[in-house]
Parts: sequence; C-alpha cells; structure tokens
Amino acid sequence: MDDPHNELFIEKEQLPVRASLVTGEELGGVLFVQPTWRRPSIEFDALVHLNLPDSYFPLQLPDGSTRLLAKGQVVLIRGASEEGLELFGDPAPVRIQFSNGARVQGNLMIAKMTTNMRVLDFLNRSAEDFILLHEGSDAVLVNRRHVVLVNDDSNGAA
Repeated sequence: MDDPHNELFIEKEQLPVRASLVTGEELGGVLFVQPTWRRPSIEFDALVHLNLPDSYFPLQLPDGSTRLLAKGQVVLIRGASEEGLELFGDPAPVRIQFSNGARVQGNLMIAKMTTNMRVLDFLNRSAEDFILLHEGSDAVLVNRRHVVLVNDDSNGAA
C-alpha cells in the first residue's frame, strides 16, 4: 500500500485553507480539489467542491493527518485569493456575522440576473450553501446556513 499510484489513488491539487467550525475551532490545512488545466483556486475549485452534495470533505492538517469535516458544521473557509483573477459580477459591500460569533467584511460578487439584483435577492435565490466573499486579499467561502446577520453596506443598491 506504499505505492501512491495504486488503484485507490486519485490525483488531486492542494489548496491551503483555514476552516472555522460552529464550535469556534479553526483548522488550517489543505483542501484537495480536482486537477484542471489552470492553477487551482479557492474562488472556483474549492467553491465547486464544497457545493457538491457530499456531506463531508477531507482536510489534510499540517502534520499530515487528515480530518473529515462535515460541511454543515463549517461556518467559513478562508484562502488566498488568486492574483489577477477576473471576477464576475458587481461588488456588493457587506458585513456578515455568523452563528459562532465570527465576522467578515468584504464584497459579494453578484451576477445580476435582472437590472435590480440586490444582496437580499442574491442571498435568497442562491441555490448553493457556500458563497464567495472577497475580504482584502483573501477569498472567504461562506456557509449561508450559519449566517445570522448581513449588513448590506450598499443599502440595497447592489
């Protein structure tokens, strides 16, 4: 079983992240994502991975051990934003408070389906559990199920 290319081995790319759980615990490690033709990013690859219907995902800790995290117990995941990445949608500045007391402030990128798409519309109509927020140079994947309060700093204009 020492051969990394055995029949159970699936090649993956690694993204360094920090996960905040409902317990208040934070775990740093790497998230495994499918390899692609481009450099993997938290904005695309991690977001797609977390929005798959699977209930758990592996996180490899710095000591090499792996933990299986229940997606429903993850409040948010932070990672470095890809430099030079073209962002789709219009930025909507928000401040979000979560069930575990964590807070983030940044921009939701809202792809407008109509001319008057607001933060409220985006949050109510998004089918995904995890949504992307940009906080400075970090990308934050927010679990909508743990959002307690959203302060829409665009005053509904986004």
